[in-house]
Amino acid sequence: MFGFTGIFGIIAGYVGAVILIISLFVYLFAIKKGKVTSNRVTWGVWILVNALFCASYYESVGLVSSIWVPLVYLISTIIIFLFLLAYGASGEWTWVEKVCLVGVGVILMLWIIFRAPLTTLTLTMMIDILGAIPLIVAVWKNPEIDYGPAWYFGFGANAINLLAIEHWDYANASYPLYLTILTLTVSVLIRFPRFLRTQKTSVFVKT
Repeated sequence: MFGFTGIFGIIAGYVGAVILIISLFVYLFAIKKGKVTSNRVTWGVWILVNALFCASYYESVGLVSSIWVPLVYLISTIIIFLFLLAYGASGEWTWVEKVCLVGVGVILMLWIIFRAPLTTLTLTMMIDILGAIPLIVAVWKNPEIDYGPAWYFGFGANAINLLAIEHWDYANASYPLYLTILTLTVSVLIRFPRFLRTQKTSVFVKT
């Protein structure tokens, strides 16, 4: 489709990873300044989710150019979790963290038993979507609970990483596409809250 091959795809993968690293530092700065209220328990669970993502993605497609962004995501979740231990408030267990943790355990056992990395990748995306829904709803209600610039950088990194996809099949493209759609959704909700609320109000008025 629209991905690069050869050296250009490799460069796109590296550029996406570098931009995501910038996003990490922006997010850490926001946490330290108190601009983000994150649950450390959530990030602890996300470490396991991202580890499962990276492992199953690697087992499905190998060491491809588009894997560097997911690897940076894994490292970033670990760093953010440690950062929250120092600067964040005490975390709490909600139903989301409990379901995600149980889901990761079940998926890991299924992977060990059936050795099906692509199925593992798909199930992990489903768990991550379940965990992302409360975040999306919360940002929709109050865009100020999260830090926009970090999400904008994240979306940019994921969009560029699409150019690093070597083969446009489900195994290679599903995870990078999911990350792009997720970061785009949250970025739009944070950046254009008034426009979206106006559009919603207009629809109700017309009906």
